[in-house]
Amino acid sequence: MLKLTHEYKRVVALISDLHVGSRFALWPEDYTSPFDKSNISAMMNPGQKKILNYWKDFVKTCIDFKVDSIFLVGDATAGYNPKEHGMYMMTTDIEEQVEATVRLLEPLCKGRKLAVWRGTPYHESLATNIKIHKAIAERLDGTYFDAVANLKLTPSKRVANVAHKSTGAIMYPETAMGRDMLTLKEAEALGYLPTKIDVIIRAHRHKWCHIHKRGVHFIQLPCWQAFIPWYGAVRWYTRMQPDLGGAIMLIDSKDRIRVFHFLYPAVHIADRTLKF
Repeated sequence: MLKLTHEYKRVVALISDLHVGSRFALWPEDYTSPFDKSNISAMMNPGQKKILNYWKDFVKTCIDFKVDSIFLVGDATAGYNPKEHGMYMMTTDIEEQVEATVRLLEPLCKGRKLAVWRGTPYHESLATNIKIHKAIAERLDGTYFDAVANLKLTPSKRVANVAHKSTGAIMYPETAMGRDMLTLKEAEALGYLPTKIDVIIRAHRHKWCHIHKRGVHFIQLPCWQAFIPWYGAVRWYTRMQPDLGGAIMLIDSKDRIRVFHFLYPAVHIADRTLKF
């Protein structure tokens, strides 16, 4: 057996799409509403409890890897769910969702740098007076980067371009990712970009994918929410089954980028098998 030892300049945990507040997603245990003292966690279904156990395992993994930073790439909360009028929700209260998200993130973020990006306008619930992801960043002493940022991951020379919304295709999403990598190189060659970009990090699609070509990585992040039965997802039922989990990105002493994914078995809540 070959044993290799590496030194890493940066170790970054990559997470997105927690959708805290949804009955199909991550939720903390023993969470009591600050308004009416009700135990919202008492509503957790078995699938949510399983996702919470996955989350605890991922947090432990990040600690074992000595993660120095966390990238939270949008859609941390479900928002107030206007289209479904609160259906499928643990709570539609934005302050409760933010508080519950902070509760989940605290063990992971303690003593580490946190970078936060906003997600889709729908889950951001822009009609409210709360900027959800900015509030989460402030509560955890993190840095809020709004929609997109190019971050130089010092002391390395590598630059990550990070945003929530990803280009995509219902079928063959890898083709769309490859197209983005091609246009990135074109934009660099034409001098359109402020810096050379070494890794593109995206979320939103609830699917894991990592493509590495010479000079650029594309990382598409998984999520922390089981399948939800909204009409678009039901239409593409098999295609819309999500990947659950997170990733860790490492940059070694020679500035090489390595990415480890941590994916967990599927959880079925809305589409669990029933006897009839």
